[in-house]
Amino acid sequence: LCIAHPEQNAKCPDIVGAFRDQFGFFLGAIGWLNLLPALLAILVGAPLVARELEHGTHRLAWTQSVTRLRWLGVKLALVFCASLIATALLSLLLTWFLGPIDTLDGRIQPNSFDFEGTVMLGYVAFAMALAIAAGAVLRRAIPAMVVTLAGFLAVRLPIEFSLRQHYVAPLVTRATQLYSRLDWQLGEYWVNSLGQRVSDNQVFPTCAGPGTLKPDFFQCVQAHGWFDTVMYQPASRFWLFQGIETTIFLALAVGLLLFTLWWIRRRVN
Repeated sequence: LCIAHPEQNAKCPDIVGAFRDQFGFFLGAIGWLNLLPALLAILVGAPLVARELEHGTHRLAWTQSVTRLRWLGVKLALVFCASLIATALLSLLLTWFLGPIDTLDGRIQPNSFDFEGTVMLGYVAFAMALAIAAGAVLRRAIPAMVVTLAGFLAVRLPIEFSLRQHYVAPLVTRATQLYSRLDWQLGEYWVNSLGQRVSDNQVFPTCAGPGTLKPDFFQCVQAHGWFDTVMYQPASRFWLFQGIETTIFLALAVGLLLFTLWWIRRRVN
């Protein structure tokens, strides 16, 4: 009832607030799982090739009628299959756990978006490919681990905080008009009747009292032709955004794996 018709029960804000307080700790802890793909790649992917190249044991394998392609392919198949299966199971578990929060806030919000759908598979594939490529080039496990963490964050963070919200042009609506709480709100600002942005420094000194809003604040802004506007991405774009972001990271992973294959065949003796 508090989700579908919160206006029908005056206690709904308290009920929802208590729910958020109860699960707030777990939601904060889940956020650290954003580092899981990088940690998995550091522990498994970086040493996978680097240690053999570092100690020279790859030469023994190559002299036993094992081609370089087969030597690398078997390693990649085992590691990627195990990692992606484990990631898929974890994503399903987190989707189940976050279900009640999704009902309140939606799945396209960053915290839920990062752990549901298919994007975690893309994150893990990219991190593993980056770690293996770094290990092949550097031939040292520890430097490859450092490069993996730095490279993963260098790609992951800009995509989440800058690029994702622009996959598709966001929608804009008046704040007084209805839009779903499940949508991802990107920003709120004032515009005039011509659709041009108006600074808060112009609106509030004109229509707000010192420290508090004037009783006729909204009448004042309407008289000046100013409108409170919200920019957002609708919840219906969840799977579209999942597909775009997963494709980005899988494409990066494929590119890194092809580079690793070329490097092993041409530059490693």
